[in-house]
Order: sequence, then structure tokens, then C-alpha cells
Amino acid sequence: MISSSKKEFIVEYRPASIRVARVSALAAPITIEAIEEISLEDEADAIANSVRKLSGAKSNGYLNGCCVVYPERRVVRQVSIDAPKGKETEFIFSVLHDEIENAPPELSAHCLSPETGQEVNPSDFSRKEVIICGVPNPDIEKIQKGMLENAIYPRRIELGTVGLIGAMQNALAWKQSKFPALMIEVDERSTNAVIIGVNGVEMSRKVLTGTQDIADALKEELNLKDDAAAERLLSSKDFDFSSISRKILRKLLRELQSSIGYYEVQTGQSVSWIHSSSKGVSMDWLELSLGASLNLKPFELDFHAWLESLEIRFADEELASKVDVSWMAMLSALCSFGCEKDKEEAA
Repeated sequence: MISSSKKEFIVEYRPASIRVARVSALAAPITIEAIEEISLEDEADAIANSVRKLSGAKSNGYLNGCCVVYPERRVVRQVSIDAPKGKETEFIFSVLHDEIENAPPELSAHCLSPETGQEVNPSDFSRKEVIICGVPNPDIEKIQKGMLENAIYPRRIELGTVGLIGAMQNALAWKQSKFPALMIEVDERSTNAVIIGVNGVEMSRKVLTGTQDIADALKEELNLKDDAAAERLLSSKDFDFSSISRKILRKLLRELQSSIGYYEVQTGQSVSWIHSSSKGVSMDWLELSLGASLNLKPFELDFHAWLESLEIRFADEELASKVDVSWMAMLSALCSFGCEKDKEEAA
């Protein structure tokens, strides 16, 4: 039974927790009325009880909401379609199968405009540059099963990576930044690296280095006995990584430096900002360490003022104080970035 509450909900699955927000509506103007962060280390029944309490669902009910997820085998990549007319779709699925490790035959895929983020038909799209998004169907089914165990019935499922790209582009334009930003998402076995400017995605690539590689490097550097100890240390808020971060991030830094250098030579533009997150293990120290090594500043944003510009507000100041820029991808599910630009171009 789905909750009969007239309130709307958005949910984000993070490495160690589920974030849930109750909102007044799913389109502006929006008031964020309540938030909750539920540890994924809790038992499934405890998670479900917390979800039901927030949503007002009965003991056998479900929260119905928009869900933001980050499947490990997701692909969000900008590509140039190199295929004869009528063969574009085959080309896209071929790219996805090459990108996804052990890719099954069944894939869910979409093509987006790099400028607006709106979905396009590659056969009709006048530009050959597109962003392709793909997830293996079995991965989606696994995610849905986990949501039901947590008493969450998804109204729709969105890739948080796509929402974060749109939010970053909008925020860069809002703050009138002249320089693009590097967005980093570190998964267990790979890293998504995307350079974003005010006009959209400038470059994206997948780096085959992830949290597992960083944990292995940390284990070797500190002579730790087991993998679990290394992973626990990576997510520590108290350990000082300043003296060893460059060593344990060596492989990732080399790839990022190469990508940034290539982009800057090709475009003549300098990347100025960095915004990073980890989807495998929570690593609060990562952004500062990468930024210092790459000579990039952490992405500066008056987050609450930016939300106000999107007509998203909080019910009270205490609630607002609990939300920072790490909520950007989740709250992007409430926004329609690119729609106004499309309207202007059509006028």
C-alpha cells in the first residue's frame, strides 16, 4: 500500500545512507518541509520503519517518491556519433557495451543534448555531439528490489550524475563564472570526470581508478593488514591525509591532469573549480586533496541563495542549516534545467 499522504518526497541513495526530503511540491515554488538521513548500516526493517515514519505510511505501506541513484555500472559519457544515417542507435548501444564491464544484452539508454540536457533522438539531432546515458536493466531491477525492502516505491528513478551536471551548469551561470569546473564522481572501480561550463558539458571521460584502488594504495602506504581497515580509514573524518594524499591518489591524479591539460590546450580555457564526491566510500577529504594537487579551487557557491533563485526554500532556518552543497544532486531532481533556454531558442 502506497502512502496516502499528499506530500511529495525525493530520495537519494548514497554510499552509507539514504537521504529523504519531504517537499510541498515537485515543481517551483517548493518548500522543503523535512529531511532525514538514514544509515544503510541499519537492518532493513529499521530502515523501512524510519521511511514509513517520515512518510506517514502504514506498517505495510510505502513511501512514493522520486529516487536519485548512482548504479556502479552507469554510463554518462559525451560522444561524437560516428555512424551513417539510420545507424545512430546501433552506434550508441555499441559504445555502451564497450563502456560497461560485463554488459548484458539488455540496457536502458537515453541521449541528451550537451547544451540543455534535454532528451534528443540521435537520428534527428542536428549536432553529432550527444551525452549518452545507460544502465544495465538487471542493475535497475536490483535497485528497485532494494527500494521495496526499504519501504520505498519509486515514482521515477533518476541518475544523480545527470542531475548534478545540470545543477553545476546552472550554478556556474548563476554565479556568472567565466571558468569551467571539473566534476568528479569516484565509484568503487572507476571515476567519472566531467568538465562543465556555462554552456554545458565540455568534456567527459571515465577513468579506470576508483575507491578500491585508493584503498589499496593506502593499505600499502601505511602497511595496513586488511582491506576493511583501509576502507574504514578512507571514510574517517579525523585522520589527516595531507601528507599522503598525493601518493595514494597518484593514479587518479595522473589521469585527471592529462584530461585537464588536453582540454585547456584544445580550448584555450582554464579549468578553475573542482566539485567531487565518492559513491563507493564516503571521503570528505577528497575534494580538498584533489584540488590542492590539481591547483583547482573547491567549487564556491552560496548554496541557499542559489536554491532561492530556483524558488526552493526551507520551512525554517534550523532545517536549512542541515543542508549543504552535498545535497545538490538530490535537490536537482526538483529542477528543470535547460527548459527556459529551449523556450528562448524556440521564440
